[in-house]
Amino acid sequence: MTETELLLSLIDDKLRKCEDGYMLTHTHFLSLSERSSAMAHLKNRYPNHVFWGGYPDAERSVLFLLPEYMEKDDFSLEDEDDPLCLVRVRTSSAKLTHRDYLGALLGLELERSVIGDILVGEHGAEIIVMKSISDYLIANFEKAGSASLKITIDSIKNLEPPKIKTEFIRESVASLRLDNMLSAVFGVSRSDAVEAISRGMVFLNDTEATKPDARIAEGDKLVLRGRGKAYFREQSGTTRKGRLSVLFEKYI
Repeated sequence: MTETELLLSLIDDKLRKCEDGYMLTHTHFLSLSERSSAMAHLKNRYPNHVFWGGYPDAERSVLFLLPEYMEKDDFSLEDEDDPLCLVRVRTSSAKLTHRDYLGALLGLELERSVIGDILVGEHGAEIIVMKSISDYLIANFEKAGSASLKITIDSIKNLEPPKIKTEFIRESVASLRLDNMLSAVFGVSRSDAVEAISRGMVFLNDTEATKPDARIAEGDKLVLRGRGKAYFREQSGTTRKGRLSVLFEKYI
């Protein structure tokens, strides 16, 4: 079986448990690509599900399959039922990066699937993880690179979501095709945009994009892995050369 087939098989097992046991079930953390596959798999089969990574717009998220008595619009969990927790890391000896923290965690022989987003700050990081590894981290997560770490475990509800910084970018494009729009907002060539789409690196509204000529609508969210994410905010007329004037809000 491929990795995608294994994931979908796992989701089917979780779904059966949810339906037969009338209980909440969940997966591990999913990447953007895995989330896209899960969304497509469940779209017409079981709409009562949510993706949650500890804060709105988290890149890595857990799929929660909800029994009939739970409404996804009001989804929330008590601390004792929440499979996620927050690892607060503080260090004063070095300026560590996302790669430093992730490398240290993987060096503890942890699977990537138990680690969510890593939010790096000035004096450390807030790391979202599966609660099942919290005791192991307390005992073993002592260093990242050559820097000593002080860690504490906290409720995910005490996470302060990162402040979102964005900039508005106005560009002109020949059309609202996906490849044109990627090129405009992320500063890549159209050929590079097409290649990124073919390699599964582009996501449109959290779904993996496969067609360079897909038409983009106002409000759509674009993600190019390695380059960031942006929203298409508006089209406002045409330029003198007949090109479309478009406005993006890009995360920085």
